[in-house]
Amino acid sequence: METLMYPSAPVLSESEVLVPPATAQQQPTHRLLHILWELRYSGAEVMVYDAKEYFESRGLQGAILARGPEFGPYAPTLARAGYPVEHLPARRNLGSFIELYRYLRQHPADVVHLHLEGLFIWHCLAIRLAFPKARIVHTHHDVYFQYGPYLRLKRTFHRWLATHVLDVRHVAIGESVQTVEKEHFRNPTTIVYNWIDENEFRPPTPEQAAAARQEIGIAPDAFVVLTVGTCNDKKCHNEIFDAVARVKDRLPNLVFLHRGTGENLPQERAYVQKLGIEQHVIFLNYIDYLPKVFWASDGFIFSSHWEGLGNVILQAIACKVPVILYQGWGMNDFRPENPAENYGFWINPDTERFDEALLEMYAMKQDGRLEDWRDKAFAFYRKKFSAKKSLTRMADQYLL
Repeated sequence: METLMYPSAPVLSESEVLVPPATAQQQPTHRLLHILWELRYSGAEVMVYDAKEYFESRGLQGAILARGPEFGPYAPTLARAGYPVEHLPARRNLGSFIELYRYLRQHPADVVHLHLEGLFIWHCLAIRLAFPKARIVHTHHDVYFQYGPYLRLKRTFHRWLATHVLDVRHVAIGESVQTVEKEHFRNPTTIVYNWIDENEFRPPTPEQAAAARQEIGIAPDAFVVLTVGTCNDKKCHNEIFDAVARVKDRLPNLVFLHRGTGENLPQERAYVQKLGIEQHVIFLNYIDYLPKVFWASDGFIFSSHWEGLGNVILQAIACKVPVILYQGWGMNDFRPENPAENYGFWINPDTERFDEALLEMYAMKQDGRLEDWRDKAFAFYRKKFSAKKSLTRMADQYLL
């Protein structure tokens, strides 16, 4: 078992957004254990990172246990933030969960937050045996509509067992996840929207936007569309590359800004060369301050056909960036009910391509209409999402 521990360091700057009421600071300390799979730079891990200071102010002292086959590249970041971070790989046998039970008995917790889907019920059983009185919270971070009949039936039973026998609370990160859990697994959930660090992801000043472009090497008059995400089959980045290849001659100053790494990155680079669009694509494997890529962009394009609730889309609209998304689970959670509040395109993946949306968004930039969409994107973020509200709701799941 691997362990990472660093001295505690401040994670968030002081902000009204994340400061709880003074009465909450007087509560006794509760030990909170987060159980995740591999620790990667993705939604759940980043939210745990961002929430540390707030949860501590509510009397929740956190630790992290990674259960994936690999520790994960984000483990040192979480450890430097002050979390005790340990790695105990899960295996599909009884001995692995006896090992987990023994670990838990040696590391008492008052609250355990499960963030994983795989081997979920066995984790719940081990936790409840180790901690008969602990609060167990399970967040469903994705939509699992793709399960076949047998697996769906099995997972339905597991969710029922967790709720009615093991007293597990179920949390959904958005309406899509809540709907799938209810319709496919008969599993009622409480929505706690994903949160982002609003001190970091915010609308830029004109000077910040210009400086971001200059640092990345983008011309001031370029039309920039951005995607942020892991390079894997689910993200379907080649569908964006294909659209760039088709419209590049009609948008000569088009730049597709691609921030992400993953197993498909070499193939994606090769595909860009094959299409002959190297001058229109910028791959950013790393950038020291992620909000800058949003500040440099005119639009955010996302090619996943489904998500739970994409944190990168939250980050985009919090930075006043309009969107081009597919219709589908997760993406529809960002679509305003009132058409007058619209700030982007929602494309039917079965019948439409990104081309027309890119061309229209370019035209909107040229005639000034895109500024209205920028304002509406930020207004929608503020209307529906709030780090303060989400963190409060999650802490209430732990404590109340």
